Amino acid sequence: MRCGVEQTWQSETAVSDGTAVVALFGELDIAAASPLGDVLQAAIDRAPRVQVDLERVSFIDSTVLNTFVNAHGRATDTGASLALVNPTGHVRRVLSITGILQLLAEPDSDD
Repeated sequence: MRCGVEQTWQSETAVSDGTAVVALFGELDIAAASPLGDVLQAAIDRAPRVQVDLERVSFIDSTVLNTFVNAHGRATDTGASLALVNPTGHVRRVLSITGILQLLAEPDSDD
């Protein structure tokens, strides 16, 4: 008998010209929070600018919001930046309502 939670998300990280782009895919919930924190920390360690691409994320919960805010703080502490880009639908609404989209928007974006 198999017990456990099926992973509902994936990530891909690409680094170019001092920017790490972390593309996330799927549904991000409590099971994703800790491993996602590790993915974001690895990106912060690799580049001074991190963009988290949320275009293909269909769901997000409060534990993941906390993960984003914590990663932003760690990035800032090391002189790096972390921004959320391309959120759509439900994800954009949740990030907007909580104020996190504005907090973690790129400095020159209109969000």
